Amino acid sequence: MEVVYGQKRWSFDRAMPLERLVEETGLRREAVLVMADGRLIREGETIPAGSKVLIISAANGG
Repeated sequence: MEVVYGQKRWSFDRAMPLERLVEETGLRREAVLVMADGRLIREGETIPAGSKVLIISAANGG
């Protein structure tokens, strides 16, 4: 899978659960949204190996 977060890029040759992907990229789960092939990925889902993944910063405001 090809993963993009801003200017950062990663490549993984295997499927992995959302939580593992966030851990391996060194990001904080509560700070990002993850989309794979145009679809929002939810907790507990596994992202297929050939996916195009976009990680987006979650906006917080108040």
